[in-house]
Amino acid sequence: MRKRWRRGPGAGGPGLGISGLYPLMVLLMIRRGYQHGYEIKRKIEEIMGVPMPPGFIYVTLGRLEASGMVISTPMPSDPRGKKIYRLTPAGERFLIAGMADLRELGRLIDRIVSFYEGNEF
Repeated sequence: MRKRWRRGPGAGGPGLGISGLYPLMVLLMIRRGYQHGYEIKRKIEEIMGVPMPPGFIYVTLGRLEASGMVISTPMPSDPRGKKIYRLTPAGERFLIAGMADLRELGRLIDRIVSFYEGNEF
């Protein structure tokens, strides 16, 4: 059984740890127009500055699809079975909520760094 991405306490969702950034990044890439796995992987690696584990992008895309966040369509002209992905309304909602969580985490990190540097908040 595949793991599915969900939000909320106890839902087994990705949370805000580094691994929880990957589903958000994948959804964001799809929303920005990157449509297939290799393209999405390449752009995420460029932005994050670190390579993704081999096959991880396809596991993440499979989980997002199983969770109803994305829909895949086979590329008709590709004999290898390359798929094109698009967001569903549920994926859009997950992305919006996840980005709000990420902004809040960014504010918290800024406060911690400011305190560390002696600049009281």
